[in-house]
Amino acid sequence: MPRIGITAYDLLISCPGDVIEYLDVIKESVESFNRVFGRINNIEVVTKHWSTDSYPQSGDKPQELLNKQLVRDCDAAVALFWTRFGTPTDKYASGTEEEIEEMLSAGKQVFMYFLDVPVNPSQVDMEQYKKIIDFREKYKDKGIYAIIKDKEELRRQFTNHLAMYFLPIISDNNVTTSKKLLPILQIRDVNAISEEQYYLYNSSLGNSRFIKEKKEDIIKNIHSIQNNSLPKRTQVVLEDEKIIKETPEFLKNIEIKKLLENVNIPSISLKDADIPNSWKETISKFAEENQIKINDDFWNVGDLKIRIPSVVLPFGNSGSVLEGTDEEKERYDLLRNLYWDIVSYNEYIDYFSYIDKLNFAKLAISNTGHSFDEDIDVKLIIPKGYALKHLDLPYPGINIIKELLDMEFVDYLFSIQENDIVEGYAYYPVLPPSYEDILSVNPFNKTSISEEYKKHKVKYKNSFECIFNYKIFESEENDIFIFHIGYLKHNTTMAFPSVLIFKDPPKFIDYEITSKHQPEVIKGRINFNEKRKDR
Repeated sequence: MPRIGITAYDLLISCPGDVIEYLDVIKESVESFNRVFGRINNIEVVTKHWSTDSYPQSGDKPQELLNKQLVRDCDAAVALFWTRFGTPTDKYASGTEEEIEEMLSAGKQVFMYFLDVPVNPSQVDMEQYKKIIDFREKYKDKGIYAIIKDKEELRRQFTNHLAMYFLPIISDNNVTTSKKLLPILQIRDVNAISEEQYYLYNSSLGNSRFIKEKKEDIIKNIHSIQNNSLPKRTQVVLEDEKIIKETPEFLKNIEIKKLLENVNIPSISLKDADIPNSWKETISKFAEENQIKINDDFWNVGDLKIRIPSVVLPFGNSGSVLEGTDEEKERYDLLRNLYWDIVSYNEYIDYFSYIDKLNFAKLAISNTGHSFDEDIDVKLIIPKGYALKHLDLPYPGINIIKELLDMEFVDYLFSIQENDIVEGYAYYPVLPPSYEDILSVNPFNKTSISEEYKKHKVKYKNSFECIFNYKIFESEENDIFIFHIGYLKHNTTMAFPSVLIFKDPPKFIDYEITSKHQPEVIKGRINFNEKRKDR
């Protein structure tokens, strides 16, 4: 049956070539909007893209021809960026930018999104990517774009934004001038049922399954080593003055000797491979704390010897070498691995014990009104001496920091996870891809353990910087945290950028909220009720 008097709105899809696979998501969102809202209101949103809705024409610059054929006749536009900005035009840095400016200068709606999706650094044109960063910076205070992490989030946000823009047009209501339809902003606890309940949380990392499994593995390995002993040493332990000294076989060659005339040719010491006291002390202490009795035979590695050069050669592998049976070498390796497992376990206990003593607040901002709001600034006023700034947190130990980075520990513990009620914070900064790992690979210059630790500490710090998206100020009486939200749909709750961390539990913190569609500053106080265990 034909629809009489249908109103069509043309929506321009404008984006560079690296986001082509997301075009289907945009079109599906538009189709969904048309099914839900279009038919009952006798309207239709029609997508337009240069690949399907333009034709060959001469007589002007290519982009200007597209503007005349397509852009200027559209009622709204959706723009999507990832790593490429596009080809420059006579007026702008890319055709997409020119199309956006054409729409905005005509007072038309532009839905703009930036993809925060992992990418292979070797495939990124850094010049193009910098243009995107600069372009995004240009619009950061205008509240017209959102950050998207995947296709599903693009589908959800774009569908919501379509409804927010077109429904007032359909009903001919001006949502920003009607007092009845003003947004209503308030802060709530992420996990609280009541809007007036706020809690402080403590982590339980020291009692986590992760720690328990590490402890169980160490105990299992101790019992395994204890139950599989080797025969006693058959030779008398060599005293230092009786150490066997040899010249390496390859250095007996006359030609090689000539090449190494000015090199101090080393002798090589052959010693009994006794277990170092540091290993024994660390393992014994762990065993004692866990009521495990270790017998003297536990440290026996048979007749295993260790060959140690007295001088480090300028080439080749000059490290110590174990000499003995496969069983003897395996037992030595097991004891060494056991030692380092316990060292790592102790570092976890120390670090997690510190974290478990901290207090976390997990907050979100809700819009319970009947209209969206934009350009929202939240100011948190915390009494002096309670807040712990993320840069004041200690670093994990040298043996565990890499594993914590690999498991994305900072994001797991300190970010506020999205759920069916609370959206994740959508305005994190977009960081350029890092080439450090690729450029640092040098087979001829292996970095030291301390240098690796420094690099890992930088990465750990950067992982905090990614989520603790607050501007921090200090006064004589307060620490002040400020963060920004570009757009918040009605009946929507968005999490803070991260948890708030406190050294000691404050009784309250004050807040102020300003926004584009709120005529006054919203002021309030968060009174914390009690403490709860979390994670």
